[in-house]
Amino acid sequence: MTRSCAAAALVLTGLTVFVGACTPARRSAPAPAPLPLPRSAETPRAERPVSLPTRLVSTTWRVRSLATIAIRGPGASSSEQRVESSGVVSWRFDRQPSGALKGAGQVDSFSVRTSFDATTPSIVPAMPAMPSLLLLDAVVDSGVARVTTRPPLVNECDRPEAAAAALARELLVRIPDGVRRGQQWKDSTVSLVCRSGVPLVIQTVTVSTLGRIDGERLVVAREIRSTLRGTGGSAFRALELSGTGQGSQRVEISPSRGTVERLEGTSTLSLQATERLPGSPARVQQVTQRVDIRAERP
Repeated sequence: MTRSCAAAALVLTGLTVFVGACTPARRSAPAPAPLPLPRSAETPRAERPVSLPTRLVSTTWRVRSLATIAIRGPGASSSEQRVESSGVVSWRFDRQPSGALKGAGQVDSFSVRTSFDATTPSIVPAMPAMPSLLLLDAVVDSGVARVTTRPPLVNECDRPEAAAAALARELLVRIPDGVRRGQQWKDSTVSLVCRSGVPLVIQTVTVSTLGRIDGERLVVAREIRSTLRGTGGSAFRALELSGTGQGSQRVEISPSRGTVERLEGTSTLSLQATERLPGSPARVQQVTQRVDIRAERP
């Protein structure tokens, strides 16, 4: 309908000019009124800076993570192993203009399936069963991304609750007020985890870029870099872990709700595990882990 009306206006204007030129009382035709420019030729309006709600209502996602792990070293299997985790995650938050979040949530129906067997090295130990419902508290800002269970665990090492909390942590995306399309912001966090009896310090730097903005979605691209290091064990068996990781995520966010609508990403971790036994040479294993994660609202 819009194109038909524009064509009709053009024909009518030409007709007016022709008739005016043939009228004896007029020496020249009046200049026709300029046609409006099509929307594509108009100067684009400046996009408004992002301003999300200060309260994020309770939202639920189905989150799935698939880790593919390859271990190389003395006595290690050459085949790849898989660890698949999934759960129903819910979060609600209060939000500050800086994008900082403070809130509470839960993980329900958490499950882990692995392809590990009796010949697989103990770098990824089996985990005990987890309660059907796990309650969580979270605090997030540019330097902290902390998720704790409620009540806190006495020992988080190799606990399924810690794995479920890590799955829920993926949905904690900080977006400060005032950013515009194309702008970046950075988060630099330090966290403590425990794997195979070894406490690890993980330093993570996340650079986020605000991409497309429309009435329904904000699209954020995240580039993630991390380093980890830790030592542990006993007098009879010492274990050292060190490694680096990198990954990327694409996050879709509702401007009206301020919540993640969809998240998908891939990361790769290169890890070196060194085991030392008294009177024996060090045993070194190289571990490569690729993780694909996806979260979406049901």
